[in-house]
Amino acid sequence: MPNLIFRLKTAIETGVMDETLLPEVLEEMLELRKRGNELETVLIMLVRKGWPWQENGEPNEILPNCKDGYASAIVEAKELLGLGNRSMITRTEPPT
Repeated sequence: MPNLIFRLKTAIETGVMDETLLPEVLEEMLELRKRGNELETVLIMLVRKGWPWQENGEPNEILPNCKDGYASAIVEAKELLGLGNRSMITRTEPPT
């Protein structure tokens, strides 16, 4: 993506358009929109299920009802966020 942005910016500044650039930009935009929609779906699932722990770390009454769905939503979110992959976003992991 950073390469595409640089190439697009250069094309705009110079007025010279590479014919392969626009299809690549379109493909990247569509992929980002798809991932955004998937992340929104996972976030909606997490919000609807609620947080299954109290502030002191003890499970609350919804834990037994959402254990499977909550865990799978977290795994799916982790995969969609690409936490195991390199990203343009600099992430700082919270202390554990």
